[in-house]
Amino acid sequence: MTTPRRSCARSSHDETPDRLDLLARLRTALTVVERTDHGLVLRFPARDDVEADVRRFAADEQRCCRFWGFDVTATDADVTLRWDGPPATALLLDQLLGYFRGDQPVTALTGLL
Repeated sequence: MTTPRRSCARSSHDETPDRLDLLARLRTALTVVERTDHGLVLRFPARDDVEADVRRFAADEQRCCRFWGFDVTATDADVTLRWDGPPATALLLDQLLGYFRGDQPVTALTGLL
């Protein structure tokens, strides 16, 4: 089984620093990360700036990589990003989990950006 690859026409090396900054902001704000059978659940504090970053990230990634599924919900308590992928993305999701838990450096995500 092959792993889906990023095939986004808008993605360029010029965008990589901005994407790394956004991922770093998300990781810094993250309060809970869970691995599910099909993806990740990321929880963030209910703040307007965090919600804007989460929604921007989900929209950009969905537009670029249609194999990912994203669902953003916001309550008074938190902002939740559900990030799902097909079975072929299990290794990518594990790398993302390691990054968000602080076990992996951002360079571990280079192939995803």
